[in-house]
Amino acid sequence: MEGQWPKARLSALRPSGVRSCSQQSPGPGEIRVSSQPYVPQSPYTIRVETKLVDMVVAVRDGHGRAVPGLKLDDFQIFDDGKERAISIFSQEATASGGADLPSRAAPSGSSPSETAPAGVPAAKSTEVKPVRFLALFFDDVNAKDGPAAGDLGRAQAAARRFVKDALQPGVRIGIFTLSGKQTLDFTADAAKLDETIGALSPHMRISEKGLEICPRITPFRAYKIAQFRDAETIHLVMIEAAMGNCPASPQYIEDQAVETWRRAREISLDTLASISRVVEYLGRMPGHRVLLMASSGFFGETLELQQEKIIDQAVHAGVVINALDAKGLYAEGLPGARPGDPQAYKGGGSTYYLTHETMQLGERLMVVNSAMADLAQGTGGVFFHNNNDLNAGFHQLGLSPDVTYRMSFIPEGVTADGSYHKLKVKLIHSGSYSVEARPGYFAPEKTAAATESPQSKIDREVMASDTLTGVPAGLSIQVGKPSASQRVLSVIVHLDISKLAFSMQNDRKTQRITFVTALLDSQGKMVTAKEGTMDLALKDATYDNLARTGVNAKLSFEMAPGVYSLREVVEEAVNSNMASSTNSVDLR
Repeated sequence: MEGQWPKARLSALRPSGVRSCSQQSPGPGEIRVSSQPYVPQSPYTIRVETKLVDMVVAVRDGHGRAVPGLKLDDFQIFDDGKERAISIFSQEATASGGADLPSRAAPSGSSPSETAPAGVPAAKSTEVKPVRFLALFFDDVNAKDGPAAGDLGRAQAAARRFVKDALQPGVRIGIFTLSGKQTLDFTADAAKLDETIGALSPHMRISEKGLEICPRITPFRAYKIAQFRDAETIHLVMIEAAMGNCPASPQYIEDQAVETWRRAREISLDTLASISRVVEYLGRMPGHRVLLMASSGFFGETLELQQEKIIDQAVHAGVVINALDAKGLYAEGLPGARPGDPQAYKGGGSTYYLTHETMQLGERLMVVNSAMADLAQGTGGVFFHNNNDLNAGFHQLGLSPDVTYRMSFIPEGVTADGSYHKLKVKLIHSGSYSVEARPGYFAPEKTAAATESPQSKIDREVMASDTLTGVPAGLSIQVGKPSASQRVLSVIVHLDISKLAFSMQNDRKTQRITFVTALLDSQGKMVTAKEGTMDLALKDATYDNLARTGVNAKLSFEMAPGVYSLREVVEEAVNSNMASSTNSVDLR
């Protein structure tokens, strides 16, 4: 299953904002255009590009509350196991009111040192809170339904309450689901968020009872049999099948277990793929990024490689994954008393059955929870589990801590090879406190300039102020006035494709042109931006015509009246040449 939400996202990000026009009418597939909001790569990915590695650390007590009042000497930072001296340290309060928290006594041995040593610039405080993007990912495929479960329903109720508290200034929340049935792009619209969360429902793809009522081979039993040929589990199924008047041979049980496990593993692969897509999309957002995953659990066993790829992807993108076990403090009925148990075993009629099922209960919970725990731990996040208070879980995992600690160190002796370095932050006198911090950083690469990605190159040029002429492009601007409070700004880029290099694929001249139009306010802050792409695959006759007339690309914006700086960047893909310019636009 490819998952449906990315397709919906693609549709939502492709308005009719990029158009090509000329006297030539190209044939099918010769010119393809699309547009989407432009989002630069995150500046928050921890990578050593300067002399300091900077990180933000949260400390919580046993109730999940942020701990204020700690000092520099309370912390230790280990870089691949080697302790690093903390060069800069400060306590920071968020806008949620951390500054008003009472100061707690620091553990014994603390010192009041909160300043940088001589020769190291002091950390600067700022009143501008970075935009925070929170992706709420609901696993509605592995969710269980019914009076004995209802975990998705409980998660929904808790999430709806949480959103009301989480929508502080600068916060945007998006809703994503494994099934793709209910999604909502990042927004601060509380009503839309509440409506989307309220519309969630389970979309189970495999019954917890397995493929057949009798013999009953649950996904966990299938895992034990298909992966380990577990003789006790096979024996248990045979006894249960006989008591249910559907005798089954060991071979039949194994065959059914293999097919059940294949389906369960396929669902788990889809789950991880969907998480990866959310991480990729969230990673393009400009600010602090958190993915909060609410799930009843899924089978991560045998899929360790896929999990490692997601962890690596999230760390590179600066995304923290927090996981919430929607089962809460699991209160499954005792074996022999559960709704799906055979009548013959109700009331404890079989000591073997009861003993075996009870022993496997803890193992089953561990197996279905392991992937969530690993994804959270590997990205510097938290796994909230064994707790029925899902309200507290959403608040702990989704809200910024009232108080955080910013600290930096000099990575002396680090080789510039692009390698990943594991970080560990420890509290010297921890007591019952827990520490949350990024799990690592990336060293610089010797050939950083030569290996600059195309996206990084565009990002750098969008925020620059120079003028480049590597692409034969001209710019014109049109302003309309649909209402007293809005202006329509149309930016038209004219391309002289006769001066562009093309690649040949079969009988067509191919080229991709990327356009980025950004509008900045008087302070140089980006107000809005769009990115358009034009893929050309021209036959000779079409190319000859367009070489004479040129091709236009148009991006339109609805803007509030004001004076803006318009930054236009155009890049062609064959030789990676760029054109850029900055123009003042008066929309008053």
